[in-house]
Amino acid sequence: MYIRLSKKMTKSYYREILNSALQQAKEEYENSPNDSLNESIYNQLVDIKKTVVVEQHIYTEAEANKKYPLGVMVVRNFDGYLDMDWDYPKKLIDVSGGIPDYPTMPEGEDPKPDKPRGGWSVFD
Repeated sequence: MYIRLSKKMTKSYYREILNSALQQAKEEYENSPNDSLNESIYNQLVDIKKTVVVEQHIYTEAEANKKYPLGVMVVRNFDGYLDMDWDYPKKLIDVSGGIPDYPTMPEGEDPKPDKPRGGWSVFD
């Protein structure tokens, strides 16, 4: 079962989702090379990996939505699939929505997720 990015907001999980979506987009594109939707999704994911993850460009939500209309494309073209068990559209939305948050996400798992953040704690 797919875990949404909002439940596991880390850079490592974002990259895992991105790589999985990229692999699936590549397969979709290879299966239907004349489908411009598949080509656009694949090209956007490649560029997101390059600019957001590798080059670490920082985008506001508005800038990300303008440069990468991936989320809008998914909602328009995969609407009936969003409530089904097909993870691909959910991954695409998470990749798109996570772009502005990526720079501030922690790298990996929070070792103590239930511990209050900052300052002195009775849990220390």
